[in-house]
Order: sequence, then C-alpha cells, then structure tokens
Amino acid sequence: MVKTAQFEEAGRLITENRSMLVLGHQYPDGDAIGSVLALSMMLKAAGKEVQASWPEPFDIPEKYRFLPGMELLVRPKDISWEVGLTIALDCANARRLDDLEERSLAGPAINIDHHPDNTLFATANIVDSQASATSEIVYRAAGPFGLSLDKDIAVCLYTGIVTDTGRFQFSNTTFETLRIAGDLVELGVKPHVIYHSVYQSDSLEYLRLSGEVLCRAVYDCELGLIYGYVSRQDLASFGVKMNETEDLIDNLRALRGHKVAALLKELPEGNVRVSLRSRVDVDIGSVARRLGGGGHKVAAGYTSEKRSISEAVSELKGEIIASGWGTDSK
Repeated sequence: MVKTAQFEEAGRLITENRSMLVLGHQYPDGDAIGSVLALSMMLKAAGKEVQASWPEPFDIPEKYRFLPGMELLVRPKDISWEVGLTIALDCANARRLDDLEERSLAGPAINIDHHPDNTLFATANIVDSQASATSEIVYRAAGPFGLSLDKDIAVCLYTGIVTDTGRFQFSNTTFETLRIAGDLVELGVKPHVIYHSVYQSDSLEYLRLSGEVLCRAVYDCELGLIYGYVSRQDLASFGVKMNETEDLIDNLRALRGHKVAALLKELPEGNVRVSLRSRVDVDIGSVARRLGGGGHKVAAGYTSEKRSISEAVSELKGEIIASGWGTDSK
C-alpha cells in the first residue's frame, strides 16, 4: 500500500503548481490512456493548466478514440515545457518515457503506477503493486488530491481497469477492484458500451491479421510456450497499425495446457518488442526483467535487442529454460 506521506507530498505538489504535464508510457495500452485522460480531466476541472501526452509514435488506437478528454492531448513536439509539475502514469521506470524522460523529470514529478518493479523515480511515488491497474490508484487518489470525478472521468477509469484486468478475468481482480468498478457504474458508466467500443470494434484488416498470426503460431510443448509474431511487412500488407496489435496475444492464450504465451513484434527501429503472459504459477515478470524489461508476474514485456524474430525467440527460450520450467515441472 502507498504510504500516507507519499499521498501528502503528491497533494502538496499539485496544490503548489498551476501547470501540469500528464504523461503515459510509449505504445500506451488502455490503462495508460484511461488514467492519463482521467487525471488530466480532474486536474483541468480543478483549475489547472493541463497538457497530456506520451512518447512518439503518438498514435491513438482506434478502439480508445471514444474516450472523453482527447482535447487535452498534445503531440510531444507541441508540448510547452513551461510546466511546473510532471505526472507520469503507468510507467515502471523513467525509460518508458523515452525521449520525454530528461526534460519531463527535470523538475518536480509524481509517479503513479502499479508495477511491482517500479524504480520510484519521481519526487513523490504513488505506487501500489497490489492494485489491478493504475486507473484504480488514480480513483483512490482523487480524494487525497482534492479532486473530483464525473461521468466522463469514470468512463476513462473504468476502461483502464477493464482492460488491465482482462474484463475482470485476470488474477489481479480483487474485491476492491470490483467495488471501484461498481462505484464507476454508479457514476454513469455503461459497461456494455465500453465493451463494444474496446472489444467489438476491430477492423476487417485486423481480423485477417489475427488469423495470420494464429495460423503460424508455434507451440513448444516441452517449454509450455506458445508464440506468434507480427512483422513490419505484416502491418504493411494487412493495413494495420502497430498500436492496434495490443490484444493479439489474447488469441494465443486460449490454447489449452500452455504455461507462457508470447507475441513478438518487429518495431520500426529494427528491434523486437516481446509481450508475455503466463499462468498464475509461472513468474514471467522475472524473465522480462532479466531481458531488460519488466512487468507483473503474469503479464510482462521487454524490448529485445535482437534484430530478427527467430533470434528473439531463441533468446526467450533460453531464459525460460534457465528458469527451470518445462512439462516435467507441472
């Protein structure tokens, strides 16, 4: 749990500063976008000057464009750096701010996050690894920060929570998570509307890419590892953007009996982004940290410096073997 002193320090920073820069991590997911927009709207309603952004590539995934507060977003190149306070959301470490790191953390900063490997890089650190999502922490921080919620803010927070809990099916879903979700529904959130927007609004191009990824998926039964990949050529051929591929890994996780699912994505820079998911008895976060990334026990990721999918797969398998997993360890 977060120490009271950290809430007090963060509240003081918000009170003393008028201009705010609210940042999410590169390639933001539903929790990052939802928490950034929700907190930005709360601060704006409290009379603060607010800019919200995340590092390039600054794209907004189509499935999240229904969210309120988009008018507060600015591209990184358009950020006015005359800000008094930076607030980083859903960032386990400052590196996740990429090119924005140095300038955004030059002054006072607040770090709000739920990753267990958070490096506590800010002036005030509101970090709770037991929370299901950063959006859950933002909800709980509203009172101590002197901020209030409305329906639009609730929609953003609910979206962050529902996506980071896998529609309330992941092991990070707690009684507190469901209680907060209930409070947000009471504020006017319609769960079926958010479900339709996030999970039932994919393009035909995305569905075809999903089929391609599944058709060539590989299952290593000795390691309990199923993996698939998305190449830069795939994105060009199917007409799909990188930020639309966030949920592709969920298709791989449907396989009976697997321990670890991995989705490998070729980045424009030439390296490979690896998303990992595991069963509750397998700590995939430790593997991601050894490979330079981080995350939770059952959901983690890292960026491999390998220059091909095959090399990145070999690297991942080596780390899994080193962890001692395999069919004999069930």
